[in-house]
Amino acid sequence: MKSKLFCAAALTLAMSVGLSTFAYAGNSKYFTDVNENSYGWASDAVDYLWANNIAKGTGDNNYSPELYIERGDFVLLLSNSFDFGQFSSYMYGFSDVPDDSYYHDAIINAKGAGIVKDNFSFYPEQPIMRGDAMNMLYRALDLNGYIKNATTDLSMYRDADAIRDVNSQMAVATLTQMGIISGNDGKILYTDYMSRAEMAMVFYKTLTYTQANPTEKPKTTTESEKTVVVANKPQKDNKDTETTATDPEILSGETTKGTIVIDGEKISGIENVEVRMQDSTKSGVEVSKKANGTITNSSIHAKSVNSNGVFVNSKASANITGSHLYNTGSGSSALKGADGSVINASECDITTNGKGGFAVKTGGEAKIENSQIYLSDSKGIAAEDKGKINIIGCDITAGGISNGLFVSTKGSNPDDNNEAYISVSKSNIIGDRKTTLFYSDKNNLEALLKGCSVEKIGYLVNSRASAVETENTIEITLDAQELEADVVAEEYTRVIINLKNGSLLKGSINEQNTAKYIEVNVESGSQLELTSNSYIDVLKYNDVIDIYENGYTIYYDKENSKNDWLFSDDYQLANGGMLSPE
Repeated sequence: MKSKLFCAAALTLAMSVGLSTFAYAGNSKYFTDVNENSYGWASDAVDYLWANNIAKGTGDNNYSPELYIERGDFVLLLSNSFDFGQFSSYMYGFSDVPDDSYYHDAIINAKGAGIVKDNFSFYPEQPIMRGDAMNMLYRALDLNGYIKNATTDLSMYRDADAIRDVNSQMAVATLTQMGIISGNDGKILYTDYMSRAEMAMVFYKTLTYTQANPTEKPKTTTESEKTVVVANKPQKDNKDTETTATDPEILSGETTKGTIVIDGEKISGIENVEVRMQDSTKSGVEVSKKANGTITNSSIHAKSVNSNGVFVNSKASANITGSHLYNTGSGSSALKGADGSVINASECDITTNGKGGFAVKTGGEAKIENSQIYLSDSKGIAAEDKGKINIIGCDITAGGISNGLFVSTKGSNPDDNNEAYISVSKSNIIGDRKTTLFYSDKNNLEALLKGCSVEKIGYLVNSRASAVETENTIEITLDAQELEADVVAEEYTRVIINLKNGSLLKGSINEQNTAKYIEVNVESGSQLELTSNSYIDVLKYNDVIDIYENGYTIYYDKENSKNDWLFSDDYQLANGGMLSPE
């Protein structure tokens, strides 16, 4: 059995007895492997943790300062240091965090309090990255009222460019300003693992700061305290019927297995509500036609086939904040909007791992801001017919997506000229190296990708031929965007790619010459870098130096009138490649 390296004794107890002062000039009083020749810089911190019964050694008078601190152990220390409240494993559990594990309660409570942002799996026995540790610590300090003057100034670090999203920049910069972290030789080493020695220094400095800067901690709300009686009626649990109220009230503190209907007449919204929808084809929460509903700090789980977490009817609108929306049933959606609906969601966790399901699907308008979106074994985020989706400042993690992460799909509207619109800006996107960003299913798509951090993405477009011979047009604009991904399209697909405001696209484009039409427009100052021979029907650029063909040939369509200026000739390019008629 794995031995625990840390005591379960609360750090808050250590804080109450005061910080011990050590002056051993780089030599630990308790551990032989922490000395002036080995991690001596951490000796005071290590001795403090041991003396206050916070961390143990590893046997034989050793501390093992070089070993990495594991994720579960780090969260345990955080949970014992700060008040997170109590939360249930039903709502906030992880598949790899057993109920009888010593770090179970700490991880569940940290997830419920918003300190932990992971979903599905937590990997508690994996080493924690320095960046993840800093983000969790910042959230814990902020939750307990210690963050007073946040900053994003990272000018002191030479590798600050590795930190893409603004929330992480704020965490690292503010912790630096507070004196809790200081980097290593001018670098923050954001993606490196954190050692036990570094952990000791971080917690020692954190406790030093919190003692020197006392603050009145805000009262942490636990799940049991979230029950609010509506119209002086007692709370009803596990109802199997639709919830109603006598007056247009905010329904609060309910737990139900039935559909909650927000109709604007009996119920205008919900707050601190938990819905577990287990019936197929039904929704956990439905906003009825013409109603303007609010959903706040609630948890809505669609568990059955073709069900929805939240469904917003045509001509209805919903404002959703601080809520968990998730679906595990096949063909279901966490958040769905009908044609003509309006959805605004912010600071939410939106999760789907139902086979063939969607995180978000709408034929109306949806704006998703500052939220966590997790997709597994699903169809991604879909704009249906003429639907419009605007995603801003979100963290998106995707794996096992069947077609594309962002999808234009044909719904009930028979209009052959439908064009969906999807905009993704200032967001962090992580795929599984096979992930396709944009996909069109019998419906045209206009898309914008602007200023995002994109990792492990295989394809910008990968459109497979449909059984129905329907032509699709996908037009994608990269704005101030760097991206390494390929473009693959089939015989019914037209792809137009626009690079503007210093964008860079690196990859192969229509290498197998299977697309109906490919057009690439490179604005001056942007760059196209090819990794294979590419078939591009029309290539527009202002300056040939913006094209890096790396010795490959770009084949163009000599029959297209837009290429008349090339006179069907071959042209030698700057990096050993050719521009040649096809």
